[in-house]
Amino acid sequence: MLSPGTSFPEVDLFDLQDKLIHLVCFFIQAYLWCGIGVEKSNKGRLNKRVWINFLLFGILIGAVFETAQYYIPFRSFDWMDMTVNMIGGILGLLGYLKWPTIKFILD
Repeated sequence: MLSPGTSFPEVDLFDLQDKLIHLVCFFIQAYLWCGIGVEKSNKGRLNKRVWINFLLFGILIGAVFETAQYYIPFRSFDWMDMTVNMIGGILGLLGYLKWPTIKFILD
């Protein structure tokens, strides 16, 4: 997301392809990061660490990445991309709360 825009090939398979990629990337990122540092016995909705991880890796990073694109050649800031990043982060949190990450399954 922080590479210069000219380093990507043009692939346009369907409308809103870019938004789907943003959504999936931030869903996966938030889903995996929400459980970092959370003990198996404390993996609930009210766990403070889950919410801190979500705010950092589900919301803040999406805003920072999108804002940083303003300063990268051939890239641009887009409010819709930032919104989709945050929606992906929220979905990642909800996914984590419903199905905890593989770490707990392997314990």
